Amino acid sequence: AATGPAIKYTRGDTVPFPITLTKSSAAVDLTGFTSIELVVNSDIDPADTADEQFRMPGTLTGTPTDGIINFQPAGVNVAARKVASEAYVPDLYFYDLQADDAAGERVTFLKGGQFTVQQDINKS
Repeated sequence: AATGPAIKYTRGDTVPFPITLTKSSAAVDLTGFTSIELVVNSDIDPADTADEQFRMPGTLTGTPTDGIINFQPAGVNVAARKVASEAYVPDLYFYDLQADDAAGERVTFLKGGQFTVQQDINKS
Protein backbone atom coordinates (compact mmCIF):
# COMPACT_ATOMS: atom_id res chain seq x y z
CA ALA A 1 0.00 0.00 0.00
CA ALA A 2 1.13 3.55 -0.70
CA THR A 3 1.71 6.06 2.07
CA GLY A 4 -1.29 8.34 2.24
CA PRO A 5 -1.18 12.12 1.98
CA ALA A 6 -0.96 14.19 5.16
CA ILE A 7 -4.43 15.09 6.42
CA LYS A 8 -5.19 18.04 8.72
CA TYR A 9 -8.57 17.73 10.38
CA THR A 10 -10.09 20.27 12.78
CA ARG A 11 -11.61 18.81 15.93
CA GLY A 12 -15.39 19.31 15.98
CA ASP A 13 -15.86 19.39 12.18
CA THR A 14 -18.43 17.08 10.64
CA VAL A 15 -18.42 18.00 6.97
CA PRO A 16 -17.12 15.17 4.75
CA PHE A 17 -13.61 15.49 3.34
CA PRO A 18 -12.65 13.68 0.12
CA ILE A 19 -9.69 11.48 -0.71
CA THR A 20 -9.15 10.69 -4.39
CA LEU A 21 -7.40 7.38 -5.06
CA THR A 22 -5.27 7.19 -8.19
CA LYS A 23 -2.89 4.66 -9.68
CA SER A 24 -0.54 5.62 -12.51
CA SER A 25 -2.33 9.01 -12.66
CA ALA A 26 -5.73 7.38 -13.29
CA ALA A 27 -8.65 7.22 -10.86
CA VAL A 28 -9.01 3.87 -9.06
CA ASP A 29 -12.27 2.11 -9.99
CA LEU A 30 -14.06 1.51 -6.68
CA THR A 31 -17.02 -0.34 -8.16
CA GLY A 32 -18.26 -2.97 -5.70
CA PHE A 33 -16.15 -1.77 -2.74
CA THR A 34 -17.85 -1.72 0.68
CA SER A 35 -16.84 -1.33 4.34
CA ILE A 36 -14.62 1.61 3.44
CA GLU A 37 -12.87 2.89 6.55
CA LEU A 38 -10.09 5.23 7.60
CA VAL A 39 -8.53 4.06 10.90
CA VAL A 40 -6.51 6.58 12.94
CA ASN A 41 -3.86 5.33 15.38
CA SER A 42 -1.17 6.96 17.52
CA ASP A 43 1.32 4.25 16.44
CA ILE A 44 2.52 4.06 12.82
CA ASP A 45 2.93 0.28 13.08
CA PRO A 46 0.52 -0.95 15.79
CA ALA A 47 0.60 -4.54 17.03
CA ASP A 48 -3.06 -4.40 18.10
CA THR A 49 -5.93 -1.94 18.59
CA ALA A 50 -4.68 -0.56 21.93
CA ASP A 51 -3.53 2.76 20.40
CA GLU A 52 -6.40 3.15 17.94
CA GLN A 53 -7.94 6.60 18.32
CA PHE A 54 -11.01 6.50 16.06
CA ARG A 55 -12.45 5.26 12.77
CA MET A 56 -14.08 7.26 10.03
CA PRO A 57 -16.43 5.52 7.62
CA GLY A 58 -16.07 6.34 3.95
CA THR A 59 -18.74 6.69 1.31
CA LEU A 60 -18.29 6.74 -2.43
CA THR A 61 -19.19 9.98 -4.14
CA GLY A 62 -20.08 10.59 -7.74
CA THR A 63 -19.54 7.43 -9.72
CA PRO A 64 -17.41 4.59 -8.32
CA THR A 65 -15.01 5.01 -11.23
CA ASP A 66 -13.94 8.53 -10.14
CA GLY A 67 -11.88 7.16 -7.20
CA ILE A 68 -13.34 9.65 -4.72
CA ILE A 69 -14.22 8.62 -1.16
CA ASN A 70 -15.76 11.02 1.37
CA PHE A 71 -14.89 10.57 5.05
CA GLN A 72 -16.55 12.03 8.12
CA PRO A 73 -16.89 11.11 11.80
CA ALA A 74 -19.03 8.10 12.61
CA GLY A 75 -22.62 8.81 13.57
CA VAL A 76 -26.17 8.34 12.33
CA ASN A 77 -26.84 12.09 12.14
CA VAL A 78 -25.08 15.45 12.40
CA ALA A 79 -25.52 15.64 16.19
CA ALA A 80 -23.88 12.22 16.67
CA ARG A 81 -21.03 13.14 14.28
CA LYS A 82 -20.43 16.35 16.28
CA VAL A 83 -20.14 14.36 19.51
CA ALA A 84 -17.68 11.95 17.87
CA SER A 85 -15.55 14.71 16.33
CA GLU A 86 -15.47 16.80 19.51
CA ALA A 87 -14.00 13.78 21.32
CA TYR A 88 -10.93 13.68 19.02
CA VAL A 89 -7.82 14.65 20.96
CA PRO A 90 -5.63 17.15 19.08
CA ASP A 91 -2.31 15.48 18.18
CA LEU A 92 -0.33 13.91 15.33
CA TYR A 93 -1.51 10.40 14.40
CA PHE A 94 -1.21 7.94 11.52
CA TYR A 95 -3.91 6.35 9.39
CA ASP A 96 -4.64 3.63 6.91
CA LEU A 97 -7.49 3.33 4.44
CA GLN A 98 -9.02 -0.08 3.84
CA ALA A 99 -12.07 -1.44 2.05
CA ASP A 100 -13.58 -4.76 1.02
CA ASP A 101 -13.75 -5.46 -2.72
CA ALA A 102 -16.72 -7.04 -4.49
CA ALA A 103 -15.43 -10.53 -3.56
CA GLY A 104 -15.16 -9.58 0.13
CA GLU A 105 -11.36 -9.39 0.05
CA ARG A 106 -9.79 -6.68 2.24
CA VAL A 107 -7.66 -4.12 0.36
CA THR A 108 -5.37 -1.57 2.05
CA PHE A 109 -5.16 1.42 -0.29
CA LEU A 110 -3.11 3.75 1.94
CA LYS A 111 -0.98 3.04 5.01
CA GLY A 112 1.02 5.23 7.37
CA GLY A 113 -0.16 8.65 6.29
CA GLN A 114 -0.03 11.42 8.87
CA PHE A 115 -3.35 12.54 10.36
CA THR A 116 -3.23 15.72 12.42
CA VAL A 117 -6.19 16.64 14.60
CA GLN A 118 -6.06 20.39 15.06
CA GLN A 119 -7.64 22.10 18.05
CA ASP A 120 -10.76 24.09 17.22
CA ILE A 121 -11.02 27.58 18.62
CA ASN A 122 -14.82 27.94 18.62
CA LYS A 123 -16.27 25.79 21.40
CA SER A 124 -19.98 26.51 20.80
